[in-house]
Amino acid sequence: MDKLQQLIEALRVLARTQEPDRVALVEEAIDEYLNDKAGIVRLSLERLWNAIEREEADRRAFEDWRIARECIHSRLRRLT
Repeated sequence: MDKLQQLIEALRVLARTQEPDRVALVEEAIDEYLNDKAGIVRLSLERLWNAIEREEADRRAFEDWRIARECIHSRLRRLT
């Protein structure tokens, strides 16, 4: 399984939970993914954004991807 798919799996678990520190866990998971992608952060964020859109399109019950989307969107804005 590639790094992006591993991240999506982790974010899927977090999308289903009401863990109080979910925001920090999502940010940490995304940071770990990006640390492996030094120099290609924008491309990695865009690839992650697209993967999350595919996950949301599946419309599985009890998944909330807003935190992950907001984190990625914020990071993309900082790059411009």
